[in-house]
Amino acid sequence: MDRLGKKEFEKRTIRLGIVKSKEIRSTAIVKNVKHSIQITQKSKEIVVSLKDILMEGRYDRLVGQITKDLMRDLKGAIKSGMSNKPYKGYVVREEPKKGYNVQAMLDDESKTIEIGDYSNDPSGVSVTVELKYKMTDIVESGKFYINGFADEVGWTTLEVLLATNPKDGVKILSKINPFIRETIRHEIEHFTQSGDNVKPSKYIRNNDAMRKRIRENPKIGYKYLILKDEIDANIHGLYARAKSAKKPYQKVVDDYLDFFITSGDITDKQRKIVYNVWKKRIPKIGGIPPLK
Repeated sequence: MDRLGKKEFEKRTIRLGIVKSKEIRSTAIVKNVKHSIQITQKSKEIVVSLKDILMEGRYDRLVGQITKDLMRDLKGAIKSGMSNKPYKGYVVREEPKKGYNVQAMLDDESKTIEIGDYSNDPSGVSVTVELKYKMTDIVESGKFYINGFADEVGWTTLEVLLATNPKDGVKILSKINPFIRETIRHEIEHFTQSGDNVKPSKYIRNNDAMRKRIRENPKIGYKYLILKDEIDANIHGLYARAKSAKKPYQKVVDDYLDFFITSGDITDKQRKIVYNVWKKRIPKIGGIPPLK
């Protein structure tokens, strides 16, 4: 509806036989103004939505470039590990210390494989990406270990931790790729929530105290998945995985949460809580398929 001047509005309403008194005319004008405000507000929401979609496209391109570069170095590292040779001075194949699990083994590694420095990116995110990779029998053949960390101490660094079984060689790469994309997109979302890469619309206050309580009490571990800064990171990360794997977003989310039930980390009731929180949040983010 076009916005009308008072006289023009009165002409049209009188012609339609609506205006019979000043009171009615005033009411009609107010209704017209309200409608105009609603249209203006809706237009703003559309503009914001389009802006978010454009930014998401830029994040996707950054994630794609980092994934491509990381996969290149990971492939090189796997080939070196199969020959029992270091990759770029980094020891790939190594037997763990007694009692070590994969995470402890990677934590104990002081060196990293530098993937690249991604500064002045059109997305507005500047980050250095590093990889810690180990080829070890701790990991069951056909499976892999992956984790990621966003570190903003001194310089924004995204560290990806990976481990595979020696028997799998480079054939495991196609299975890992979607999970690498998920990890990178997840951590990039964290970078936009605070620190040097923060986006005003995404800022979230530090919640280290709550994280500590969750670590100390496994029974409330599910709350980690619904921390304010983890909700969007999980939603975006899983969507990146779904697109890469060419799988329905619904299935990827269901499989992800079901994994935690199978591992005994969360209960059915807790899964439902997490699922409903994510389901309500997705429409507000925009551009991501809704959950049932």
